[in-house]
Amino acid sequence: MSRIRTACTGIMALSIMLSACGSAGGESSNATSGEAKASGELEGKCTILQYETTATAQYKGWQKGLAEFQEENPSLDVEWSSTNFESFRSNAKVLLSGGNVPDVVLVNTGNADAGQLASQGLLDPLTDLVEENGWDKELNGAVSALAKYDDNGNAGAGEWYGVPSTASYYTFYYNKDLLAEHGITEMPSSMAELETVFDDLLKAGVTPISSNAGEHAVLQTWWQLISQDASREEVDNFILLAGPADITGGAFAEGTKHLEEWISKGYLGHQLAGLKGDDMERAFIAGEMPFMASGTWSFTRINEEAPFEWGLLEFPEAKLTAGTSGHLWAIPSDAKNKECAKAWIEKTLSESVQGEIARIGGIPVVVDPSTIEDERMKEMNETFQLLKSEDRLSFYPDYPVPGLLDYQMAGLQGLVSGSQSGEEFLAGMKDYYESNK
Repeated sequence: MSRIRTACTGIMALSIMLSACGSAGGESSNATSGEAKASGELEGKCTILQYETTATAQYKGWQKGLAEFQEENPSLDVEWSSTNFESFRSNAKVLLSGGNVPDVVLVNTGNADAGQLASQGLLDPLTDLVEENGWDKELNGAVSALAKYDDNGNAGAGEWYGVPSTASYYTFYYNKDLLAEHGITEMPSSMAELETVFDDLLKAGVTPISSNAGEHAVLQTWWQLISQDASREEVDNFILLAGPADITGGAFAEGTKHLEEWISKGYLGHQLAGLKGDDMERAFIAGEMPFMASGTWSFTRINEEAPFEWGLLEFPEAKLTAGTSGHLWAIPSDAKNKECAKAWIEKTLSESVQGEIARIGGIPVVVDPSTIEDERMKEMNETFQLLKSEDRLSFYPDYPVPGLLDYQMAGLQGLVSGSQSGEEFLAGMKDYYESNK
């Protein structure tokens, strides 16, 4: 008889702190062609390790897939293990080079994570699997760039070493009711108009934007303000190491200066350093700030919990928008049940799971937005498809070299506290980047 087990501690041979454990749930359905192996073909134990939180659309969609996966493979003993992003990022090399590795694992995109693991021989190439399923025709541009790595672990070319099942981009959420109380009923179409709205809100004693610097919101806002004026070449040179990156000038200098202005004016509040993503979302949901700058990963929670009318607003006049494919399902080189791993990846890109992710507020990578009934969800997916088709996704800023995320987080904490200028931050980042690429 099939079983699904969840693990919260002692994953494989590595002791890491685990959180966000989930159990199987959702509806079951019959297997369709290409979604899974024939019923009963997969046997033995299969361990799936991931770190998405239970509130996200992808996690909920995968739970539906997990129930279907077990129904289609009744002889398979599936262990669903959950950790958190930072724990996995810190321990990935040890975990994947141990004697008892997971069969399929979620890994972060970028040279510093998936690229390193691939170049060290810890992940299997998945090009054959991708081409067999035709995913290479569905996933392209910025959505596929960070799934492919060369022999040096640099993104953008080479073998596929992971497959995304979701995508995301950075945007504003806004509280229509609260803004209406302050006489704002139409969204600005330019950055100057938006900042005028922010100024008016400050005069009324209202902090405009819910944010945080304890996790990644200020980091992503900084990158979006760089993306406002960045060219495709500037971004690709920095992210994909496609050419010399001008880190202390150009869009980097302009965007960093822009963030400093937002911080000094109080657009993001004045107690950011200790705030986490949950704090930011709670404050927005409580109606304390009329805007929240976050990724589309916050959509499901806002949609379920916000007690007011709300909408989505792209950063006005942005040449590029922070965003790309989601984290990658990958197969460790030392995995024991690779057939199970391949079947699970196929399941996450099945019509059933992709449709469920779209239904509950995520951005699946292979779903037609016209099939989505909810208007806000459809709008979000249509925006992503437009950004993808026009090649306007600028990735996320921590991808190029190992340790860059930690450096950026520390540097931006300095900007928030006033202990470091934008010029000092960029000069230091340039040295770090050049020394580690």
